[in-house]
Amino acid sequence: MSFRTRLVIIIAGVFIAAGAALLTVQYLVVQQLFASAIDTTAASCVPALSITQLSQGTSAAEDSGPIYGATSTGCAYFAETAMLTDVPVTTPMQTTSLDSVEGAVLQQSTFLADEVGGGLLLWSIVVLVGFTGVAAAIAFWLARRSLDRIGEVTAATRDISERDLGRRLDLPGPDDEIKELGDTIDGMLDRLQSAFTAQDRFVANASHELRTPLTTTRTALEIPLEQGAVPAELQANMQRALRATEQSERLITALLALARSRTGLDEVEPVELSELIEDQVEELDAQGIVVHTNLRALTVKGDPMLLARAVRNLLENGIRHNVHGGELWVRCRRERGRAVIDVENTGAPIASATLALLTEPFYRGDASRTSTGPDGTGLGLAIVQSIAKTHSGDVRLRARKGGGLTASIVLPL
Repeated sequence: MSFRTRLVIIIAGVFIAAGAALLTVQYLVVQQLFASAIDTTAASCVPALSITQLSQGTSAAEDSGPIYGATSTGCAYFAETAMLTDVPVTTPMQTTSLDSVEGAVLQQSTFLADEVGGGLLLWSIVVLVGFTGVAAAIAFWLARRSLDRIGEVTAATRDISERDLGRRLDLPGPDDEIKELGDTIDGMLDRLQSAFTAQDRFVANASHELRTPLTTTRTALEIPLEQGAVPAELQANMQRALRATEQSERLITALLALARSRTGLDEVEPVELSELIEDQVEELDAQGIVVHTNLRALTVKGDPMLLARAVRNLLENGIRHNVHGGELWVRCRRERGRAVIDVENTGAPIASATLALLTEPFYRGDASRTSTGPDGTGLGLAIVQSIAKTHSGDVRLRARKGGGLTASIVLPL
């Protein structure tokens, strides 16, 4: 049972219990007062009834004598009740005993009390049933009004991710517990946004500052190697140091790209995907891999440099994790109003459990699959996914039958 249903039942139950208690008290009080009033009226009117007039057949309504004229409507009713009741009479002029008249009046008064009490009980039940429907409607309206605001908070909180931490709930309405919850979540988002911004700023600044000493180190290693000024016994170590420096430079460049992709898009412009992909394929060193292209002219809005970086990373990943003399298929197509860039490569089989980890930063998978090219940084697909999400898109990975991977970038047109 959902919380909304339980809340409706509780509110409706409170209303119904209150209404039932009120009607029960009303029924008991009215019944007691009515019975008491009948007893009092009967006791005061019976002695005043004229036995001679009743025995002669004169009704209370036709009598204008001093007794009936001075009595109340209740006495007139009891007088007529006594006439209509079978009272033992001997002769028309014989007086009827006062006890017989009193018994008839009391019998009729009891019948009247029961009749009125039954009618009151019936109408009380009818009112209670109607009140139950009204209470259920009010309870449903109150529960819906309260829970709809909670639903707004839940939906907005579910949609907010690290890509749009600038969004806020700004919950309207009265200053109650639900608004306090929304304001608390907004405060938490403020703190998270500050933390993510500081982290991205640190990565970008650190990467930028590290590029200069690494460039200096690489230059200092390359010049003596090119001039032949390094002794033969040191050349192997110098080459290893140079390769490590180049790897560090690639890693820092990837970190800069990842940090930039997480900061969002300041300016966007139309980007023709087929032209962008062709440029990246032409600049790419295929390393003996056969590249097939099937590109459809599609235009998206975004940052051309970031999109080019994402496409290049997919191409490099398809070549790096390929087999010698393998193939690479590059496609650009339209799917349900979105642009899809597919990069499919041959290679070793990939386990389904590994697919979910390929977009994790610094995850390189099975190192034995890398049969060509230098080792990667482990940030290629993580950067692709970050760029895709920044452009309101996504990345799809699928193991290729026979070995290899199909990586797709999905972008809104």
